[in-house]
Amino acid sequence: MDRSMNLTIVLGYESTLAKLDEIGMLDREMALLRRLQDRGVNIRILTYGGKEELDYANRIEGMGILCNRANLPQRTYIRRIHQLHALPLLRSDALRNWQTSGLFSAHRASWAWQVPMILRMDYFWSELTRLRQAAGSPNADRIRGIERKALASAAYIAVTTQEMAEYVIQISPAAASKIAMIPNFVDVDRFQPAPSAKQYDLIYIGRLSSEKNLAAILQAVKELNLSIAIVGGRNLSIQNPANNDDEEDNLRRQFGTLDGRIRWLGRLKNEALPAIMNQSRAFVLCSFIEGQPRVLIEAMACGMPIIGSNVRGIRSVIQHNVTGYLCDTDADNIAAAIQTVLSKPELMRKIGANARQFALEHYALEQQARREYELLCKVVKRYPVRNAPMRLAEYLLRRNPPYDKSASSSPI
Repeated sequence: MDRSMNLTIVLGYESTLAKLDEIGMLDREMALLRRLQDRGVNIRILTYGGKEELDYANRIEGMGILCNRANLPQRTYIRRIHQLHALPLLRSDALRNWQTSGLFSAHRASWAWQVPMILRMDYFWSELTRLRQAAGSPNADRIRGIERKALASAAYIAVTTQEMAEYVIQISPAAASKIAMIPNFVDVDRFQPAPSAKQYDLIYIGRLSSEKNLAAILQAVKELNLSIAIVGGRNLSIQNPANNDDEEDNLRRQFGTLDGRIRWLGRLKNEALPAIMNQSRAFVLCSFIEGQPRVLIEAMACGMPIIGSNVRGIRSVIQHNVTGYLCDTDADNIAAAIQTVLSKPELMRKIGANARQFALEHYALEQQARREYELLCKVVKRYPVRNAPMRLAEYLLRRNPPYDKSASSSPI
């Protein structure tokens, strides 16, 4: 491009810089954005936190921070983000949701100011909501409607796997011409094999939430008399703490520590993960639903043998018996897969080496940064942003924003 570009990143629903820092993921999430900065992209980050978010200005040097400076009620802020941050949004060449759940605010801001949106879809938010709540939840149905509208209005739709691309087209056939394949990234220099004494048979890293199917994993560990390190914590809602997932409490009550064979390590910063991975014999992730798990790619980059469930998002990454070992989601099948892998040193060596090579070839940070930049250039060339006064006048003449139902009990 012959000029700098202004990109506004919309974090996931309820996400904040402080929350990313708390769970040890802030530096990892900023790595790709720093690569875009190096290419001359001006970046603003729109978060759901209060004015304390501005304290992170030094940690994300050169990036603007759009936050709830007035400490409005969370529901009010979510509904009025496009108005509260009108000026920087008007100055944006493109919008991009950072996590899938950020599509709500990104779509509304795109609608309001006619700024092209790059929609990131590595999973369907409605499916995750339905899994966590009762089947047929009205909230999940409403989110699916928002997803359809966002897919229809997006300039481009970035997906992480071919399987996800096919599913997006199934949901919205018109999206086929707008899909761009951009997998998740891993810092292959930080995440790499290292000689280390093995302290654990298995390691799980991720949220301690119901869709991760940890109960079945721990039941398999119990039956096989193995050890496992559990890294991660529960979901934390900044809007309604009463809605926080209690899966961690349930698991601790059900399994305890199995006489020290379960090590509950809590959250660790991303830079601490390579060491703990290299202290473990194999990585296990047997979720019911996934997008393209970043931690799975990081484990592959460390050359770990992977045991994963045969579900969308994992099977798109893992080739059975080549870069990992796939199984069903019940405890018996998980136990059988673990036993097969751990009892065959040559299989562990082979799939670990293949996994490392696959991560190098497909998920390296620099490759994904280049793809992100090229897609942004394509959007800016294809959808030149009109002048701000014209867009403001159009907004004032239009009707209420999409899905603006003040009587709804839904948080969105």
